[in-house]
Amino acid sequence: MKKLLLLGCVLVSACATSALEDSVPTQAGHNMASARNAVLSCSNEADIGGNAAVIGAYPAFILMSSPLVGSVLAYGSRHELRAQGEMDQVDRCLSERGFDRRVLSQGESFWLRNAYGEERVRRLDHLVAGGTVESYAALQS
Repeated sequence: MKKLLLLGCVLVSACATSALEDSVPTQAGHNMASARNAVLSCSNEADIGGNAAVIGAYPAFILMSSPLVGSVLAYGSRHELRAQGEMDQVDRCLSERGFDRRVLSQGESFWLRNAYGEERVRRLDHLVAGGTVESYAALQS
């Protein structure tokens, strides 16, 4: 029964992980430079989250199956576990600094990719401060 419950928890948590998407850290009153500095300083902590995810996976997989099968499963998915753990740790660090991760829509990603130079920086500043494509267009009018 314990194994079935643990398997259910792992399956639910696996569905909760998010794929790498276009996103920006947002916080009112901030710009791209302050967001970049926050991301760079939080990136130093990424290894902590990656290691914790991999180390925590071994006992979970072993409890779900057997020592041999669990070790093989954890070893086989260690790269994905590490990447997700690193992303989660950077998100936690940014949250402590007051930033939220804002996943960009397809339209916002397209809008951002089609800008170059100073215009791209202005658009990023606007998105980091919590703006939208529509509010940017209204400012330009």
